[in-house]
Amino acid sequence: MKPLLAALLLLAAVDPGMATAAAATEKNKTAKAEHATQDISKKAFMAAIALRDAGRLPEAEKALRSLVAARTQALGAEDRETLWPRVALMTMVLTRHTDAKAEAEGAALLQILQRVLGAEDRETLSFQKCMIIAKSALGSFAEAEQDFHRLIPIITRVFGPEDEETLTARTMFALVLMDQRKLEEAEKETRLVLSLYERVSDAEAAGTLHARHNLGLVLMLQENYAEAEPLLRAVVASQTRVFGPEHPDTLESRNALARVFSREEKHAKAEKELRRVIAIQTRTLGPEHPDTLRCRANWARELPVPEAEQEFRAVLAVQERVLGPEDPETLRNCYNLAVFLAMRDKHQEAVTYAQRAYAGRLKLLGSDHPDTQYSEQLVKTLKKQDAKA
Repeated sequence: MKPLLAALLLLAAVDPGMATAAAATEKNKTAKAEHATQDISKKAFMAAIALRDAGRLPEAEKALRSLVAARTQALGAEDRETLWPRVALMTMVLTRHTDAKAEAEGAALLQILQRVLGAEDRETLSFQKCMIIAKSALGSFAEAEQDFHRLIPIITRVFGPEDEETLTARTMFALVLMDQRKLEEAEKETRLVLSLYERVSDAEAAGTLHARHNLGLVLMLQENYAEAEPLLRAVVASQTRVFGPEHPDTLESRNALARVFSREEKHAKAEKELRRVIAIQTRTLGPEHPDTLRCRANWARELPVPEAEQEFRAVLAVQERVLGPEDPETLRNCYNLAVFLAMRDKHQEAVTYAQRAYAGRLKLLGSDHPDTQYSEQLVKTLKKQDAKA
């Protein structure tokens, strides 16, 4: 019997009262589905991403959690439409709150992606890159390096050596090498990525300019300022021309250039450049955007010690409210403030902030991470100075 005919015969055999109840139930389901569609729409997802891109991270995380809950209820936890915001949320969590718990949740999500989408799906492999970076953030540099050694050949085989996924994976690999201060290897990898971008796109494409920016950072860390400064100057000029003077990439490269000025002891140039960048960021991104706050912290280092202390306090107050007391950027400024307080002989208060930075980093990053070790050493040094005083 044909399926349609069988369905019609089944409907005819149903008691009229039951049919009416079934119709009402179906109507309720439809109404519920229509209501759910409003909550789980693509528009809601894009609104959450817009909050993220605007630097309103706590709001973005809250919006994504609500969207994940709504889509899970309406579609199921492993439906593709639920997985997209789950990936976005987990990526944000890994970026903002990297710890062992977040890493475990990310690993569980990765297993779902591998099962539902496939181990070699673009989204799966892209999220796997984020997981490796999370390991690096936890201080597991050697493990992250080995993971990239395994992942990059797979991505290269699946997508090709010049695909954006391959190039971003190699870019992240170079960053892991930088984290380990394997600067010669990082430079080699970054130059390779740059050559690939130059082959597949023009000299002023976004990927090419980003690779040149990263090369400037590697050269700066190697104290090769003679090459780093003109390279970053050229990147800033290109980005200003192609993207505009207020584009985030342009401002980030100007920030990096200012860091080179500072290392070259060109403090007046560094302070002037950072002040200009902050003015633009405050107007375009807002005074509480993470990029604005990060640049203000860099600027504070160039100020006289009393003014630097005041600026670090102001930035830290905003970071505690906007990012949270245990955010890596907040802890970094606890460390910075401790250093400048010590320079003003405020040893007791300096110890308090140094201990806070150390405790937070120990919890987030583990004892082997360089930032944790720097904080521990600062605590020990300050306590010795306080004891002598």
